[in-house]
Amino acid sequence: MIKEEWRTQSKLYKGRNLALLPLTIFVLTYLGSRMVTNFSSAPETDIGLLISAFGFFTGLAAGSIGFSSSDAAKNVLGDSNFIIFSSRTLPVRKSKLFASFLVKDLVFYTGLYLLPVSLAAVLISPSLAIYAGYMGGLFLLGLSISLVVANTALKLPSTIKVLTYGNIPASPVAKKSVLDVSRSSGGLLKIVMSMGILLGLYGYIVNYVPVASYLLQNPLLSFSVILGMMSVTVYNWLNTYDDYRDYSYLPLDSDSILESKFQAFKAIIFVLLIPVIIGAYMLYGGQVLLALVLAYTTAYYVGSATMYEAGLNPNEKMIDAVTFTKFLVVVNILVMPLLALTSFDVGYQVLLSIVLPMIVIGKVMEEKAYLKN
Repeated sequence: MIKEEWRTQSKLYKGRNLALLPLTIFVLTYLGSRMVTNFSSAPETDIGLLISAFGFFTGLAAGSIGFSSSDAAKNVLGDSNFIIFSSRTLPVRKSKLFASFLVKDLVFYTGLYLLPVSLAAVLISPSLAIYAGYMGGLFLLGLSISLVVANTALKLPSTIKVLTYGNIPASPVAKKSVLDVSRSSGGLLKIVMSMGILLGLYGYIVNYVPVASYLLQNPLLSFSVILGMMSVTVYNWLNTYDDYRDYSYLPLDSDSILESKFQAFKAIIFVLLIPVIIGAYMLYGGQVLLALVLAYTTAYYVGSATMYEAGLNPNEKMIDAVTFTKFLVVVNILVMPLLALTSFDVGYQVLLSIVLPMIVIGKVMEEKAYLKN
């Protein structure tokens, strides 16, 4: 299964771009760690805490395999996952195939993410090797916790069907995308879980890693920007269960499908972000209306960048090192300055001076994505 995964992925990305992803992560980790050690008073232990947290929360993220593997066994994800449901025709136990599926993804997570981060940390300082070891152990811990949660969620009865085709105010394809996610294994809990894991990483970093504590100077606004960035996971889930070929028998082109997917993304984040921001407001206090503006603007901008770079295949194309790097550049040009400004006592006019270009550029990327696709 591991050989087949490498064959299909390397064929999709022509081998080179897939193999470049660990190198890209290594370079980013090394340069980021060098900036912390050379241009701040932060001790090396801060970097150690960061990579340890990275391991734990990456393990939690990897636990979403529990949802995907269940859908693969039901042939929900299409022919690309033929191996996992081959127990129907081969004398192989389904439990063994599940185990192989998990081991295969663990190998890829380790090779693509954990090893490059570990190597970069050790090159910064050999004393960080112990934290690289902690990262591996915490990755397994996070993975175990997440798999237990995912498995529990799959077994919980669901008697309330909140979403129906008739009560989703969107185009037919957008409605289908939302329903695909809600009816798949774990339902909409997957979205909440994915965002919660990333926000948990943010919460750990700002509260326990001193070099990042400056983000707590204006916590509600900083949180709103981070929340907007994390909302991109919604777009990833919406593009998990189908592709353009599934609509080939309908009078639809790829542009209209992409537009419908993005419409579904905007509809979900519109509902999702409001209660989260209100909850953060009750915890932190602050300017709740401005926080809502920052959260929605950031979500729209990052979502537009994702759609522009990855189209209808964000889950596959973001493994491409070139696409991933271009995405990081586009996002960080405006989102990082906005995040930095939230840590200072600046007026809303200063923040809006970045928000407005984000809206304009996001709209341009959205329109160009339709033409590009």
